[in-house]
Amino acid sequence: MTKRTLGYVELEWICPNCNTRNPGSRRTCMNCGLPQPDNVEFQQPAQEKLLEDEAKIAQAKSGPDIHCYYCGARNPATATRCSQCGADLSEGARRKAGEILGAHQNKPVKPVICPACGTPNAPDAANCSQCGASLTTAQPEPIPLNKPSQSAAPALSRSQSSSSMGRIGLVVLAVAVVACIIAFFVLSSRTEDITGTVEDVAWTRTVVIEGLVPVERETWRDNIPVEGVVLGCTQEIRGTQSEPAPNSREVCGTPYTVDTGSGFGQVVQDCQYQVYDDYCRYSINEWRAIDEAVLRGNNFSPQWPALSLRPDQRQGHRDETYRIVFSTSEGTYEYVVRDPAAFQRFQNGSQWILEVNTFNAVTDVKPAE
Repeated sequence: MTKRTLGYVELEWICPNCNTRNPGSRRTCMNCGLPQPDNVEFQQPAQEKLLEDEAKIAQAKSGPDIHCYYCGARNPATATRCSQCGADLSEGARRKAGEILGAHQNKPVKPVICPACGTPNAPDAANCSQCGASLTTAQPEPIPLNKPSQSAAPALSRSQSSSSMGRIGLVVLAVAVVACIIAFFVLSSRTEDITGTVEDVAWTRTVVIEGLVPVERETWRDNIPVEGVVLGCTQEIRGTQSEPAPNSREVCGTPYTVDTGSGFGQVVQDCQYQVYDDYCRYSINEWRAIDEAVLRGNNFSPQWPALSLRPDQRQGHRDETYRIVFSTSEGTYEYVVRDPAAFQRFQNGSQWILEVNTFNAVTDVKPAE
């Protein structure tokens, strides 16, 4: 992802001694004169304006300021000796930089109301244009006290009650579903043995016939098989990358401000390039089931149905089932196998022990001794 610089803005810092807002470029408080401590952080002003002053832009680009290790005075990044005491700044502490302060505050904000006379002033004004009173003291926003009214309290209680009843209902439903599942498996596993005699047999053999049928598919143009016929294409985003490419479009996120450690902020955007390509519908012939051949019988000599295929057809999946009918003292039961060798064991008149579950279905059979 590429970072694009939109410009630089001046930040501000709040004096810990008198709570006055100061422009980021000031090194001492404009109200009480306190030098900016090294632990005071720069903040975004209410409204950020991109700088046009070349000197301030150069200062913003120069790097984090240095606080003198001896007197604590703040000095520009390019200084080698402290402007206040002359000490060597090679051992000074550079301000931290690189912190993301938030989205770029470029939208108009409400004017600052003078606390003395009530006159509206520009958001970055230091003094009232009417009476001259200071406007740089940071005023915390009052926290509203939302006291619930008497009529709201019962509504909240009803909401909580409905939520609790809903959770109870879900729990009950879940328990009922689990109980039904357990009951099903318990009943299915209960079996009784019944003696049965083979009364009839039947077999069915099926062969699926496949043919080449035109079907529609979608994919990127360079993935279309050679035999495919393109029906239409649209430009779609195939991927993103940090560098420009043919047939790409730059997309940037919300601008945000990064602290440079110099009293100024760098306004940047994270950008990437969306690469477009042809995403196409195409037609191609594929083998699909178009018919089936079925052969049935009631003997012990099962056969596959004879096929007569055209050049554009082929044999597909084969399936075979063998049904045995047992007569018992309690009625007639059916049992199905798929193995032709197993089917041969069920000769007419042979006796078997049938395992029958609660649902009156045969779950297993074994020869009667």
